[in-house]
Amino acid sequence: MKSLLDSLKISLDRIVPINDPNYIIGEESLLRKFQFWVDSTLLGQQGFLGTVVIGQVGNGKTHFLRYVKKHYNESPDFNVHGIYIPDMFVGGPFVTALNSIYKFIFSGTGNYSLQNYYDSWKKYISQNKDNMETLSKNIIFRYLLNCNNRDEEQLVLSYFSNETLFPDQLKFLRSKFGAKKNFITNDVEFAASICDGLEFIQQITNKSILLLFDEVDKVYSAETNSSCLSRVGVKILTAYRQLFDQLNLRNIRGVICVGTTPEAWKVLSNQTAFERRFRDRKIILKVPKDKSDCVKFIKNRLEEVNYELESSDEETIFNLVSNLNEEKTKTWTDVISQLNYKSEVTKDAIVSEPADIIVQILEDDITAMSWAEIKAKNAVLQKMYPKSAPTPIFTKLENLGKIKILSTSPKTYESVMSEEDSNE
Repeated sequence: MKSLLDSLKISLDRIVPINDPNYIIGEESLLRKFQFWVDSTLLGQQGFLGTVVIGQVGNGKTHFLRYVKKHYNESPDFNVHGIYIPDMFVGGPFVTALNSIYKFIFSGTGNYSLQNYYDSWKKYISQNKDNMETLSKNIIFRYLLNCNNRDEEQLVLSYFSNETLFPDQLKFLRSKFGAKKNFITNDVEFAASICDGLEFIQQITNKSILLLFDEVDKVYSAETNSSCLSRVGVKILTAYRQLFDQLNLRNIRGVICVGTTPEAWKVLSNQTAFERRFRDRKIILKVPKDKSDCVKFIKNRLEEVNYELESSDEETIFNLVSNLNEEKTKTWTDVISQLNYKSEVTKDAIVSEPADIIVQILEDDITAMSWAEIKAKNAVLQKMYPKSAPTPIFTKLENLGKIKILSTSPKTYESVMSEEDSNE
């Protein structure tokens, strides 16, 4: 079993964010604030609300957005359908970007295709046979109501999820409904198409909609300290503005939440027609992180790598956190960087004698190692012997039967297995 410090390093070195995190740390009051806005849409007191989550790079915006999506989708206490969009400003030509954003919403990783609602659709239509005229105003309902069988209905739902279809399937949809290969060719169609999809979900499930947009930061360049909002980006903002207006005109209930850095939000704030829809509902992530948050952070990260905490681990975790520089814990990235350093120092302190360190490194590796390779594994050895190998230590270890020195060029060293080890 790996030690606490080894497991912590593995957990801290995780780069790819978890799609559906199970925890949020230190932001409980902000979650309650967000809950108030969601509740107002569930009660029908508001239409579609715009909200903003503001935090520096590495401060947990993506984690917050993904946690909120999972929280609302999986809790039986809420009647909410959460959708996470990983990139608010997709690069490339304008029309391609709009189609990509639509695809994120209805068939992106972690989101549900409209096909997932097929059973809800059948149940709904059986109970609303007298409401056909109202339903047919939505293009998805209109297509579905003109289908002859289950296969045609599921094909329609795949089409409106913007999934990739075979040529013969597109040919059928074109001949039967007049469908286009790309049904979004401008910002008006972008807003209308998303509204059709969200209205379809809301109508048959009676759920409020939660749209969570990430990666807004790219509108600001940290290198030049200036806006880098492109012409396509400005046009995409116009498309979002139209979407926001259409959602309210069609009485679709829900919340749009945008995750951004303060600098990127300042850039967006210059687009006043966009910003005014969000300005009154802001969430600012905590800065700095306090010590109790850091303890929870460590424990949750260890849980991600299936490390089972022992009673003796509490003191080690407490010592790691108590030594953190509070001025350098403004983001979770800062915390991770400090914890990585502190855990390495702590690990070195546990095995402080150079000879013990060398034996430990060789025991952990199945191949013979040169001095350069051994030294690269440990900061203490690098500081103590910056120029050449400690020959007396290696000779002593060989005489004690703990290591073997191989006549290679350069010399290499390997651990000698003890009788106890060989009999296991």
